[in-house]
Amino acid sequence: MRSLRIIVATGVLAPLVLAATACGPNNDDKSSTTATTAPIGTATAAPTGAGTGAAAKALTQDQLVKALLTVKDLQADQNRSSLGATKSQHKLTANKAACQPLLDLADAGNAATPPAASATGAYFGTNGREYTVIQLTQFGAGQAAKAMTSGEAALGSCAAFNATSQGQPAMKVTFSKATFQAAGDATLALNAKFTADDCANAPCEARSYVIVRSGDVLTMLSNSALADPGMPEQDTVKKQLDKLHAAAK
Repeated sequence: MRSLRIIVATGVLAPLVLAATACGPNNDDKSSTTATTAPIGTATAAPTGAGTGAAAKALTQDQLVKALLTVKDLQADQNRSSLGATKSQHKLTANKAACQPLLDLADAGNAATPPAASATGAYFGTNGREYTVIQLTQFGAGQAAKAMTSGEAALGSCAAFNATSQGQPAMKVTFSKATFQAAGDATLALNAKFTADDCANAPCEARSYVIVRSGDVLTMLSNSALADPGMPEQDTVKKQLDKLHAAAK
């Protein structure tokens, strides 16, 4: 299967790139290597309440992996989906230094300084290129808030810029702020597009992001599609936040 090279979320996925090569089935309580994911759908349901409050304690890598929603939770394809530690192999670099915080916020694996711990789930449907990424990232004291505020501040001057990744042709990146129900200590919703002159050999993808800060942990959910991916569902965001907070007790 052809790999998608977009990193943002966060990736998460930095904002876009998670190797889309599926690594075999991922059971509810098992973890494997990071991959890419199936869409969790468009946010249409009315909010049923969102997880709030800071995580009670710093979470380890293993705890973050176990706190990810399972493939079964998202009714994704077990053969194409996977959960595991966040990879740091697809560095996406903005042509403007002021725009780098957006790329790093979209994918914890993209940041030059790695966080304390991070886990990524990539959830694919049975068919198609659409997928969903969930990333849970534990930062040091105050660093999650800094990453989020820096990324949001960059939107003012970085609505559009170029980015390169590991010798790949430069891609055009656009970011815009979206709306989503508030949760946790802070919430940021984004829409992004990654395009290249040659879409047959480089990423051409649209992504939506919901990023929630709970203390020093960032929870990022991202949908990916060729056109409009739709925002992650509110119920799915709540379910992921509830599971994360339960792991921190």
